[in-house]
Amino acid sequence: MNFTQFNEEYNRLYKEEASLYHRLARHFNLSDSAFWVLYTLEAAQRPLTQTELCSYLSLTKQTIHSALKQLEQDGDIRLFEPPGRRKYLELTPEGQALAARTVRPVLQLEELAFLVMAEKDRECLLALHRQRIELLLREAEHLLNIPQEE
Repeated sequence: MNFTQFNEEYNRLYKEEASLYHRLARHFNLSDSAFWVLYTLEAAQRPLTQTELCSYLSLTKQTIHSALKQLEQDGDIRLFEPPGRRKYLELTPEGQALAARTVRPVLQLEELAFLVMAEKDRECLLALHRQRIELLLREAEHLLNIPQEE
């Protein structure tokens, strides 16, 4: 397999996975960003800050803010400020019910796929993905250090 073939197949698989999660979000009448906010809060099983959400999801604060605003208006999340400067988000009882109907079944699908894979295959998948990311990051540093003409 040459690089072009690899790249086409890798990108096809990436898009296929993204399309699956988009279809799941739409199936549950959620925007993609609302789906991922609910997913992340449900998976974390603890309150998170907006900064943590942005970091976990690799989405902009503006995108997260829009989803949070809608979820808050619908009564699915609440913002609270414990002593200190950070504001935390958590699912309300209504949000927990929504998560139970939507993202929890998706997490269960993911767990089932995980359990079907042999342990060595799970470890190999993560190791290879980690290796690819590390190589990309290393090579990207060279590219990012080249000044761009305007």
